[in-house]
Amino acid sequence: MLASLKLIDLVEENSEIIARQWAKDVVKNERTTFYRSLPEEKILLQGLKFYSNFRRIFTTKKPFDASREFFSTYAEERYREGMPLQEAIYGLILMRRHIWLYAEFQAVFISAVEQKQAVDSLTRTILMFDYAVYFITKRYQELIRGELRRQVETLSVISARNHGARTVFMTVLLVGAACLTYYSHAVKGVDVIFTHLFYIPIVFGAIWWQKKGVGIAAFLGGFLVLSHVAFLKGIPILDDLLRAVMFIAIATVVAILSEGIARVERLYNAVVDSEKA
Repeated sequence: MLASLKLIDLVEENSEIIARQWAKDVVKNERTTFYRSLPEEKILLQGLKFYSNFRRIFTTKKPFDASREFFSTYAEERYREGMPLQEAIYGLILMRRHIWLYAEFQAVFISAVEQKQAVDSLTRTILMFDYAVYFITKRYQELIRGELRRQVETLSVISARNHGARTVFMTVLLVGAACLTYYSHAVKGVDVIFTHLFYIPIVFGAIWWQKKGVGIAAFLGGFLVLSHVAFLKGIPILDDLLRAVMFIAIATVVAILSEGIARVERLYNAVVDSEKA
């Protein structure tokens, strides 16, 4: 126990020195390149926070509970910074290494008896860092799943699961587009740029029905061209032909993206269902 207290006192009394040595190492290390994008003060503060809490985590009667509290918070902070999981863990490995490098440099454990007692400190430190890896990995997974769940839920709202409401809404949009086309071509006799409104049913159709939704774009494009032929014989048809082609092209791109989103949602639901089972 004396050897353990000796190590704790060393870390506590020299926390800033050890933290500065760690900060220099973690920035230069090839396995922790993310730290190079962080301000020097922020990196140093991270090291100080760990070494200042070393006694509390090391000496507690319930190291598992103390580690969960501290390292879950550590994981949340690194996650918000955008740090990759492997670098967040390796940064801690370097923290552990610098404790023993400093202790060795200061020749803390000199005698054979002290060196034998130091095994207790080493075992306790390894246990603490084992807990750290466990809780950091666990918290990162929870945060990633939470973020993915929020994104999937947002996409689910956009995709409007009610099939009946989809059909009614789309019917209203198509009827409105047809009436607008007829009014502009037959009544007004002009080729105004009203077709931008067509992208509303085109995009919704591609999102809801993927490749089948491309048929909506084809219908609107065909209706536009036929209406032009019927009512605007004195106006060149090229512009409306190009618009019809663009309708189909946009719908196809959106449909492909929507299918990818649907696959992600199915995969996520499969993972959730497997965890519940």
